[in-house]
Amino acid sequence: MANDPAPAKPAADAHGSPPKKEEKKDDGHGAPAKKDDGHGAPAKDAHGAPAKEERPRRTFEGQEPLFYFDSKRRPYIEPFHKTDEEEYFICRGVIGEWYRELLAQEANMLAAKDGLDKVTGSTCAVRLVATHHGKKLPIVSVELYVNSNVMRSCILGESCPQSRTAIMYVLNKTLYRSYFITDREKKIRRYYCLDNKSNILAKEECWYHFFDKAAKEKPAGGGGH
Repeated sequence: MANDPAPAKPAADAHGSPPKKEEKKDDGHGAPAKKDDGHGAPAKDAHGAPAKEERPRRTFEGQEPLFYFDSKRRPYIEPFHKTDEEEYFICRGVIGEWYRELLAQEANMLAAKDGLDKVTGSTCAVRLVATHHGKKLPIVSVELYVNSNVMRSCILGESCPQSRTAIMYVLNKTLYRSYFITDREKKIRRYYCLDNKSNILAKEECWYHFFDKAAKEKPAGGGGH
């Protein structure tokens, strides 16, 4: 993903973490600052082990964060499936319920354009894809499935009958989502880029859309004065 693909919430930080209480310091990456022992060393618990990083909590308004990630963009649970480059986590406890419902609504809106099956959002996985450039933080996508058989085939099988995938994309501290909507039987394969208000910006991935837009807006060079 171009730039930093960290999941982010509009008017929040670029990693989707909820606003912090004033007395807590921020480490500059949207994650709670790690506590120390007063001498610059990491704090330890009563048994001498390093203290665990604080898990994101609900805001004062009761709003959940987009994702429950640590500062390295990793969930606080173990993956249920992994390969050399990808890891899959159950959605419950990793993604905020309100955000999962929003993604399901968007996926259904896009799938309805081709008369495809809807998803409820309950059969869902968060996929992390390893990157080896920039901050080396994983790319985050939410995989929504029409049923458990499709989920099993897409993750463990050799082919995916249907996909409803939302890939997080952040540009200028604003969250965008690239959707990949497919149906193998109907030979349908669609790409969309949505803004943070669920509006369709383009029928292509967001990084292509913004790359093309920037190229068109770039003034022609070589002109003299």
